[in-house]
Amino acid sequence: MKFFLVILVFFCMPLSALQIGDTAPNFNASTTQGKLNFYNWSQNHWVVLFSHPGDFTPVCTTELGQVAYLQPDFESRNVKLLGLSVDSLEDHKEWIPHVNSYKDQIKQELSLENSLNKITALFDDRPDVNYPIIADTSMDIAKLFDMIHPNANPNESAFGIKHKATIRSVFIIDAEKKIQTILTYPMHVGRNFDEIIRTIDALQVAAKYKVSTPANWQPGDDVIVPTYISNDMIKEHYGTNNFTQYQDYLRMIEHPGFFKGNKNRNKSRINNK
Repeated sequence: MKFFLVILVFFCMPLSALQIGDTAPNFNASTTQGKLNFYNWSQNHWVVLFSHPGDFTPVCTTELGQVAYLQPDFESRNVKLLGLSVDSLEDHKEWIPHVNSYKDQIKQELSLENSLNKITALFDDRPDVNYPIIADTSMDIAKLFDMIHPNANPNESAFGIKHKATIRSVFIIDAEKKIQTILTYPMHVGRNFDEIIRTIDALQVAAKYKVSTPANWQPGDDVIVPTYISNDMIKEHYGTNNFTQYQDYLRMIEHPGFFKGNKNRNKSRINNK
């Protein structure tokens, strides 16, 4: 009887959700670019796997259009993009022209801004949607990554029909298939994909140079020396004797390998607070 109860309790317990540091599970999927095996497709790239609640919906159209606009920025960071919803492949393919149309409006709006550093957008080559979107009609992959939150609202399709849908999940997965970041947004709040790119920059800098990044960090800002490296060891590890010490445990150096013209930005931002 005790043995039976132990088995019953085990199977009644919810399975643990994926966490940062876990290996992303492999899966096979039908996508807008054909059949896909996640491990074979991703190879030695970083991946941003992101779900959206539904095709032909306003927030999702703006999000996937923004991702399309940012494709060159992700590619320059060795990042592949992979979208997902529980809609059909046919719906995905019918909806993509709407996404591309919105993406073109983003380009036009950015190009007309009264800023010299934006004028280059007139000549930017921003491709149409060129990343695969998974048609997870069985919800198998969504459940694998815990993308279905049944109590999340609003939970209606574009046509006002109650339905099960994925929330706005983001998984940043490194080239070793390790989950590095998990973000979860509600259905009615669009994501900030500039922040996702900033997070990728921080993760890649941290991995390359064995540092951490402070609050509101941007590429070029100072980075944090880990506590296990003493002051005397900073030169050996980072090739510089210059560091700023705020506390015994909080020391910053210039972003290694970054263009030096930006070296004072982080200090000025801290001092002006």
